[in-house]
Amino acid sequence: MLCGLLRPAMGQATPSQQQPSSVPSQPTPVSLEHLYWHFLVYQNHLDTKAEDLRTHGKGGSGLRNQLQKKTGLSDAEFVHIRTSSVRLTAKVKDLDAKAAAIQKAGASSSSHDQLKALTVQREACINSEISYLKQNLPPDKIKAFEAFLTQLFSPNNAVPRPPSSIGQPVPAAAQK
Repeated sequence: MLCGLLRPAMGQATPSQQQPSSVPSQPTPVSLEHLYWHFLVYQNHLDTKAEDLRTHGKGGSGLRNQLQKKTGLSDAEFVHIRTSSVRLTAKVKDLDAKAAAIQKAGASSSSHDQLKALTVQREACINSEISYLKQNLPPDKIKAFEAFLTQLFSPNNAVPRPPSSIGQPVPAAAQK
């Protein structure tokens, strides 16, 4: 939901910025940070569905492990992905709930600023998880993982950000 409310923050055009339908549109580049975000939320979804299948007496391990197999990460390495996916999904759900409450309250002079602040918080959460993964996975595995993310989610339009912006400490104001 937050991503739907805050499209410009994701590098996507807002409806007023979109080109007329007679002009073919160019895909907007997707940041590597957002590829991490989508992967982690997707992995959490797969883990949740697999657990649901398991509790109903069905096999869910294939679903749970499908992305791990595709990434080529070991169980010991992928545990960091799973940990990060749980943490990020919970944080994003909380931010989504806050955005929904702001939207439900109606447009006001402060609602736009509040939504922008939530976007900053979401970006900080994503970057925090990227830092965690970069601290807990070998550099060669990170490089291969990022190539996998690009191929999986955005093979034609992913654009890596400068390395200095990834893995840097998040300002205290953005961590709230």
